[in-house]
Amino acid sequence: MIAFDQAKPLLKDGKDIQYQGQTGIGPFNKNNDPSSANIGVYTFDKDNKPVFDHTQSGDVPTD
Repeated sequence: MIAFDQAKPLLKDGKDIQYQGQTGIGPFNKNNDPSSANIGVYTFDKDNKPVFDHTQSGDVPTD
């Protein structure tokens, strides 16, 4: 992984850059927008503390 200032010359040269954020590499559409997402679904216990239930994933509609 490299910093943006190291990647900037590569971008200017037309090289493909594969961004990896905090949650990993995500699929992007032709407009470089996220094309899918995952979320965590939580319930709350009797003390009103969040308890993980499951993950939900979905695709973003395309034009």
